Amino acid sequence: MVTPFRTWCIRIMFLVICVSLLSGTMVSASQNPGETKSYYSPIVRIEMEKGFILITTDSGILWVQVEDHVKPHLQQLSLGDMIDVKVEFRPDNLPPLLKTWKLARSQSPCKLFDGKTCQTQ
Repeated sequence: MVTPFRTWCIRIMFLVICVSLLSGTMVSASQNPGETKSYYSPIVRIEMEKGFILITTDSGILWVQVEDHVKPHLQQLSLGDMIDVKVEFRPDNLPPLLKTWKLARSQSPCKLFDGKTCQTQ
């Protein structure tokens, strides 16, 4: 049975998700191409086949893209791991590209990633 309160809650949740997605897009649009920036965030989502990691920032959410040679290393990450990523912003509103990461509060054997290889610390 659908109640008016439940309908209202669903609408509010939908609105919050839409605003979050839009603000995440604005994060990458507001940066200059070639600029590097660091973010410390929990990992919200991992798209291994596509090569993306979803993190949160002060301004919203941010999809971070990885290069093809990094995709196998994504298997060693877990949702909720605290990650400190360094990204480089790109032109044409493309998602920022991952340069390095350092994991905290994680059981992963890939604690440090320098852009080419993983290290345990």
